[in-house]
Amino acid sequence: MTVSRRNFLCGSAAIGGAILFPITRAGAVSSEAAATQSTEILSWIAINADGSITFRVPQVELGQAVTTTIPQILAEELDADWETIRVEFYDPRQNRPDGTPYSWTTTLGSSSAHYLFQPAHIAAAQVRDMLLSAAATRLNVSKDQLSTDGNAVSAPSGETIGYAELAPEAANLTHPAPESVTFRAAADRRFVGKPVPRLNVPAITTGKLVYGIDVDLPGMRHAAIRQCPVFGGSLGQVDETPLAGLSGNPILLRLKGGFVGYNSPVPEGQDPDLWAAPVKTDDSVVVVADSWWQAKSAVESLEIDWDTTAHADFSTEALRARLSKLAEGDLPVVLERGDTATALSAAPQRLSAKYVFPYMDPAPLEPLNCTVLVEPGRVSLWTGSQYPDDAHRIAAELTGTPPDQVTLHLMNCGGGFGRGLQNDFVHQAVQIAMTMPGVPVKLLWTREECIQHSSYAPFTVARYEGGLDDRGQIESWSLNIASSRSAEQSYGGTSFPYFFPNMRIGYQRDEWATLPFGWMRGVGMTQHVWMNYGFLGELAAASGRDQLDFYRDLLDPRHIPEVLETRDIAVERAARLRAVLDRAAEASGWGAPKPAGTGRGIVVADSAYYPGYASSTKAAVADVTLGEGTVRVDKVAITINAGTIINPDVVHQQLEGAVIFALNNTFLSEITVEGGQVQQSNFGDYPILLIDRIPQIEITILQGEGDPLGVGEDATPITIAAVLNAIADAGGPRIRSLPVKELELI
Repeated sequence: MTVSRRNFLCGSAAIGGAILFPITRAGAVSSEAAATQSTEILSWIAINADGSITFRVPQVELGQAVTTTIPQILAEELDADWETIRVEFYDPRQNRPDGTPYSWTTTLGSSSAHYLFQPAHIAAAQVRDMLLSAAATRLNVSKDQLSTDGNAVSAPSGETIGYAELAPEAANLTHPAPESVTFRAAADRRFVGKPVPRLNVPAITTGKLVYGIDVDLPGMRHAAIRQCPVFGGSLGQVDETPLAGLSGNPILLRLKGGFVGYNSPVPEGQDPDLWAAPVKTDDSVVVVADSWWQAKSAVESLEIDWDTTAHADFSTEALRARLSKLAEGDLPVVLERGDTATALSAAPQRLSAKYVFPYMDPAPLEPLNCTVLVEPGRVSLWTGSQYPDDAHRIAAELTGTPPDQVTLHLMNCGGGFGRGLQNDFVHQAVQIAMTMPGVPVKLLWTREECIQHSSYAPFTVARYEGGLDDRGQIESWSLNIASSRSAEQSYGGTSFPYFFPNMRIGYQRDEWATLPFGWMRGVGMTQHVWMNYGFLGELAAASGRDQLDFYRDLLDPRHIPEVLETRDIAVERAARLRAVLDRAAEASGWGAPKPAGTGRGIVVADSAYYPGYASSTKAAVADVTLGEGTVRVDKVAITINAGTIINPDVVHQQLEGAVIFALNNTFLSEITVEGGQVQQSNFGDYPILLIDRIPQIEITILQGEGDPLGVGEDATPITIAAVLNAIADAGGPRIRSLPVKELELI
């Protein structure tokens, strides 16, 4: 007898009598059975007849605990009883018709807490105000005489009225203007800033949490897909003969490739090219059968002719050569200050180096999937997309169905790291379901399809030149960035927080590359921060100065030009960076003697894509030990100022995960292409870091103010940079190309 992990956990929970966490309408976690009746008061909150409260979360849950942190914000201002809350995901069908009340529904860039903090606070405070108004009318007292607590309104007389009883009356009131509501003082908060246990942990650990891959509907059929192995190729002939006589009633479908489109919300005043990168799907062959294994086996049995001639000469080695040549030339200038060429030629000490970042795949653990049911006049889909509004749009446009008749059930997702933004899998699943109306169909990609047909962090070559004056100060800084197809990411060079008298940064993308672009954890900073700090570390070593002293000096406001239009912003930024750097150095005991063969690296950075961008400030200190051809990462310490902290436990978890992701990128991650085809196919040749190589991780959270700032991605770039500088500090090689091949990670 074989027992799956999920069945074992479910069975163990039932035997042990553990409390189960049922799934509500949209697939998130609830601590109680669903209420039979509820009253919606604004789009964020519904008050149920049984006295419980349902909070709606306008983000997908990828493991970042958004189904706990957003409810913490809502519960704070509503004076809710935490034990009675339920959680469900928002409904994209209602978002735009209601005037986008959720403000930000795309899960990317560690932006959820920052962009949703104020809207959620305001919504909950408005609902509380409406409940107070309803109670004041019923009790014939002034509203300011009433108080709220534990899902009830209390009068001075001691009389209390539950929210559930007041909700129908409150829902008929006009909601107050945001500027008129009052908020709980920060010192009096009960939920925000507290280590509230994650609501979905019991369901995860008992195997009860439902992910997209778990969806199982009556009469459902399963689809497996094979896409053209060479990006940009096309489908030729398919021999269907092998399907004859196979079990599962297999049906063959052919899907044509096309642009899915990715239309991320563009912040006001920003260049859309920074945010949009259309995704082109390739031709594919699909088999639909009664079970997924039957569909997978059937599609893999087919002999398929693919026309790959147009792109069969593409390889990563050829791309590296092209980008290296491009980086040596004169690229379009995106930032220039002073006369860099003259300063470099006159510099007493001059260094140059080329840094290379390969293609990488986000590689979330849950394979891509989407379930779709097309019926006359309506469409339903179940998926864990990071961009659900766009998935909803795709389903409506492909089927010609009015948007209000398209229901997207947002599902929990087993990781995303940016891959779930593209919705190519949604586009395919809808096309498949359109061929068999009335029958739910679940498309599930194999791991091989996920890795070989992903959207990849771009291949990047950066060529640096730097000049030191006779005092060891950086007098000139020249950088050329050549990238494969991607969104505009010159900010990786231009948002560097240091100012030099002479600076020139050139940037160009090469559209010859066939692999599609996608954001990955850390976004463009993952490519560029470690490169910038790698070369900065080389200059520090050439000057004979300590890393910490070198960076502290560069963060002195005297280096920031007086004529800089955004100088005030730059000065404030430098002060934040220096403060976090000092705390990190103090906490790590920087400067203490080190044993032979060990090294330390320190890095401080933020993710300010442009001046004034709200970003957390963080520093990393990495300790490594070198052996004979080996390196062991002993410890990574992260210090962060992320503004108001919603849940410190979640911050710890996110930073720890980002450190591990960074080490994977540093030592293991590389996508290579030969003959136009990705060579990696599964975790056997695109490995993930195992627990025995994870170092000690230490997190220090500094007291911050203002809105919460991004956390989930921010430790990734600085960890890469700190580890590589630590290797050089230990006497190891200066790493200029990822992944590290000079040393084996132990």
